[in-house]
Amino acid sequence: MFLTETERIEILMILGFGDRRRTQQEVCIIFNETHPDRQPISQSTVCKLEKKFNEHGHVRDIKRPGRPSTDDDVQLHVLLSVQEKPHTSLTALETKLDISRSTAWRILHRNKYHPYKVQPLQELMEDDFDRRLQFCESMTDICNRNLDFVSNVLFSDEASFCLNGEVNRQNCRYWSTKNPRWMEETHTQHHEKINVWAGIVGTRVVGPYFFDETLTGDRYLEFLREVLIPSLAVLYPNLDDPDVPNDSIWYQQDGAPPHYAVHVRRYLEDVFPNRWIGRRGFIEWPARSPDLSPLDYFLWGYLKCRVFVTKPANMEELKLRITTECRNIPPAVIENVQQEFTNRLSHCQIVNGEHFEHIIK
Repeated sequence: MFLTETERIEILMILGFGDRRRTQQEVCIIFNETHPDRQPISQSTVCKLEKKFNEHGHVRDIKRPGRPSTDDDVQLHVLLSVQEKPHTSLTALETKLDISRSTAWRILHRNKYHPYKVQPLQELMEDDFDRRLQFCESMTDICNRNLDFVSNVLFSDEASFCLNGEVNRQNCRYWSTKNPRWMEETHTQHHEKINVWAGIVGTRVVGPYFFDETLTGDRYLEFLREVLIPSLAVLYPNLDDPDVPNDSIWYQQDGAPPHYAVHVRRYLEDVFPNRWIGRRGFIEWPARSPDLSPLDYFLWGYLKCRVFVTKPANMEELKLRITTECRNIPPAVIENVQQEFTNRLSHCQIVNGEHFEHIIK
């Protein structure tokens, strides 16, 4: 146990001399009660400190004879390197310090350092926190009043898939003695892509549907009118109007520009009167909140991990793999994903609308 020189002197003063001398057990109790935030001392610590003072007349550490070993020097340089630059790699340490990777790993492991991955997060603006918090509070209130509400919301989103998959982040690590749960805000752009729309409602995945061209407000409206709403009307029949789904179904979308087009919002209000969530919707979807969308925190990552186990030969094979994997997701998994949504509402409120991924177990 490391004690500062001041703490060592304090222990001797508590111990006392002559008739005022306390027992070592009493010293431990008094010192530990005085310093509740530090590691407690034991009777052996008091005994060794008293012996050192009697033999050498001071409480400072006794310097070892000779110069430090080469291993001590190397260890010091390795630890200083990762403290100065926590995201350094074993290869960089090997090159910088002229040591083997195994030596660097052994030193880090011995000192309880571990490599942790970076988690990409959406950048948040200052005004986003209150809006995210307000959304989560409103949704929690609705869910408490209607336990089936989440299962009746069609959560939707678009993502981009490329033949060569995503950027590889497997080699990005941070060295630390404990998991710092550091996260990285990112912006992602994909080239030579195919756009995929999908939704989650009840215990099923709706879609996927593919857009070979850039999604615009007009294309999105055409998709809603000609493809999505007719499909939902079949899945959730409406006796009063067979062209639209019944009034138990809600629709959710984020604030992407095609979703915000005036004619798109008017159409959604016609089909889902006071039952759609989005930018300027009946319930306002908070900007930059993919951590609250089941498509973002589950489906896209799930699909990309399974679709790109091997590289697709062409776009048609890529589409087929995406479609197959969507259809093969067990209903029980979708139920868990919906439960996770309500959990995330709670997590977001705990941190007052800020990033909450670091508190999810």
